[in-house]
Amino acid sequence: MRPRPRHTSLLENLFELVSRLPWWVSVACAAGSYFALSAIEGAQPLRTAARLGRIIVPLLFLAGAGIGLIRRR
Repeated sequence: MRPRPRHTSLLENLFELVSRLPWWVSVACAAGSYFALSAIEGAQPLRTAARLGRIIVPLLFLAGAGIGLIRRR
């Protein structure tokens, strides 16, 4: 019997991708995403999504940088 393919979420796929980047690229992307999402203006739902993303996206990049450093050692 063949093993079932592992279904992963978008967040898991992004985390895996980010953890393969060099740590300094991940840190730069974290800073860039924070400032880019801070600059978003528009309707209230868009601003709310940007505020949540301003927290989640940089944390994803920083966690990926940490995991990438651990994997390389």
